[in-house]
Amino acid sequence: MKISKPVLLLVLCGLMFPLRAQDAGIIPGSQTAPAPPRNIMPVVLNHKPNATNPPPELAEPIDKFFKTLKTGDYPTAYETFLSGTRLGAQKEKMSVFISKTQEAFGIYGKLNDYEIFDNYSVGNNVVVLTYLTRHDLQPLRWRFIFYRPDKQWGLINMGFDDVLLDMLD
Repeated sequence: MKISKPVLLLVLCGLMFPLRAQDAGIIPGSQTAPAPPRNIMPVVLNHKPNATNPPPELAEPIDKFFKTLKTGDYPTAYETFLSGTRLGAQKEKMSVFISKTQEAFGIYGKLNDYEIFDNYSVGNNVVVLTYLTRHDLQPLRWRFIFYRPDKQWGLINMGFDDVLLDMLD
């Protein structure tokens, strides 16, 4: 009998992200440890993280999103943040976002605070923002990807997970 960590998968934007509980569990009848979960939202930093705040048109909705999550009103946080986006139009995905956020906060504790970890551009019209949220047990990593097809930025993808090892040097 081997000891392993239970793994929850967070499904966002049609992708699966690992979300691990911190408690060690025993899997009866298991002879070998299960393979580690595949990280589908990797942070491969080919640069030193840039914790510069994004422009106000990106920072303000993210700040409002995290502040609303902090109150525990997950549906309002997502409905407001995703309003007018393709993600917001997909009600089933929004429901998954909400339930997986409730589940994660149930595992790691309430949201205490948040901070920008990295802000980088891919060309002139894509911005990738990585935030860390602080919880009672450990932080969570949030990724927001914005695209500017003309003059206005729009959220095209987002997700969160608890994989932090690839962010360390």
